[in-house]
Amino acid sequence: MKLTIMNANNKLLKHIMGVGFVAALLLLFPLIGMQFSEEVMWTYTDFIFAGILLFGTGTAFVFALHKMQNSSLRLGAGIALVSTFLLVWVNLAVGIVGHEGESINMLYFTIPVIGVIGAFLSRFRSQGMSYTLLIMAIVPMIIAVIALMGYLQEPPHNSVSQILGVNAFFTVLFSLSAISFRNASHDVQEFEADI
Repeated sequence: MKLTIMNANNKLLKHIMGVGFVAALLLLFPLIGMQFSEEVMWTYTDFIFAGILLFGTGTAFVFALHKMQNSSLRLGAGIALVSTFLLVWVNLAVGIVGHEGESINMLYFTIPVIGVIGAFLSRFRSQGMSYTLLIMAIVPMIIAVIALMGYLQEPPHNSVSQILGVNAFFTVLFSLSAISFRNASHDVQEFEADI
């Protein structure tokens, strides 16, 4: 038993080290790009934050793969993590509405916060995660409505279709993750009913 746990821990550690290697490798691209183009201008802070974001997302995904046996749970966790990563990355890089300096873009950071709070409140159980991700799926469309009510679809901002399209993209991704967690909760209930 102890040997099995040690092997599992060693495997987990190797995967986390692999995530660190891949994160470092990905950070080489902007570093190299800075040598050849003035359009790529990253600061030390950009590299640190990008490294934390890449390593944190990758590590969370590795933990999900190691701890979750159900394929629906793994799929839901993977979609949620990738969606959150993309949301934060795009929002910091160029902003989702207008440019990265638009104050409305700060609202998008509530989405990962909702995810973290919901995950801990639900104790990472599939049904609670399903509800959490459903809320996370609704928030981008609420932000889109706020943006449109604030006339942020007028120049120099995005068009109506761009604002709705980008927010709908994240809504769909978080909804797919919620559906995966919901399917996993049904699998668990069916398993318990059979016992």
